[in-house]
Amino acid sequence: MPRWTKYLVAFALALVAPAVACAADTLDCSGLFGRDTSHAALAKAFGNENVVYKAIDRPQGSTGRATILFENNPERMLIVEWRDEATRSRPIYFGVNNPSRWIGPLGVKIGTGIEEAEKLNGKVFRLNGFGWDLGGNAQFDRKDGKFGNLPGGCQFGFTFEPTAEGLPLGGKYRSLNGNHDLFSNNKLLREVKPVIVEMLIIYPENH
Repeated sequence: MPRWTKYLVAFALALVAPAVACAADTLDCSGLFGRDTSHAALAKAFGNENVVYKAIDRPQGSTGRATILFENNPERMLIVEWRDEATRSRPIYFGVNNPSRWIGPLGVKIGTGIEEAEKLNGKVFRLNGFGWDLGGNAQFDRKDGKFGNLPGGCQFGFTFEPTAEGLPLGGKYRSLNGNHDLFSNNKLLREVKPVIVEMLIIYPENH
């Protein structure tokens, strides 16, 4: 086969191949990641071999079933639970964990620090104290800033973890542990340098 013919064949195959490489960079609240998407739509876009539906563990010992993209690639893995499990449609949330490289709305990603998160949100926000199943969790609704009013009708949820040396938290930082509210501008909290280790894009209407 002439060299130019090989190039044409390769180009044609690239056009019809699933859009895996470019689609796996940004997670927003529209299109494939919009409120009306489905398992079937994700499988069509990313390839059946990259999309599975299986049991997952949830916080506090519960379990569920979810669609998982790129299950064997931690940097690209993404989890989706569905409101309508029969048709695997209407996402409740899209979730990514450390060391994911997905970038969410407003440029938020795994590793974003709490000061930068507060700046992007436009106001101080609340999160749970550390050291228990829901430790470091922060969820947002419309009154909580930009993270609760994202384009497309979705909202952020995060889990923060401290990154400063000397963990677990003790001494003067003991007050940062436990089932109570912390605020993102808390001086002691800033000293332990929390960063996002889990990011959820949530559709409240599908809960």
